[in-house]
Amino acid sequence: MLRNFLLTFVIFAFSAAIFYMTVLNLDPMNEQKMIAFFAFFLSAFSGVASFFTFLFFFGAEIFSGKRLGSRNFLVAIRRGIFVGIFITAILALQIFRLLGILEVVLFAAFLAVLEWIILSANK
Repeated sequence: MLRNFLLTFVIFAFSAAIFYMTVLNLDPMNEQKMIAFFAFFLSAFSGVASFFTFLFFFGAEIFSGKRLGSRNFLVAIRRGIFVGIFITAILALQIFRLLGILEVVLFAAFLAVLEWIILSANK
């Protein structure tokens, strides 16, 4: 699990560095507009996804008191990606002034139903 921890940490560190450079060094109103928005949203997504992967997997490992396997890590990655998609979409809607409470509830319900479908699949 040390390999999973290190790879997830490397992704989180790169995302944080790109996010930091994007916010402080790129101007989203001039020539760099497309690069700035792309780098901002990509680094926000990968940073949030890796952070929540940490939270879901290593938190579950701490609470269970035993080492979890790679299947649990894949579940944590999937849930981290879903949370990353949710937060990045909410962030994008807020930046472009399209966010309302109904959109947040509908998008959260959509991702919850997706997770429920995946969890209820026959194995």
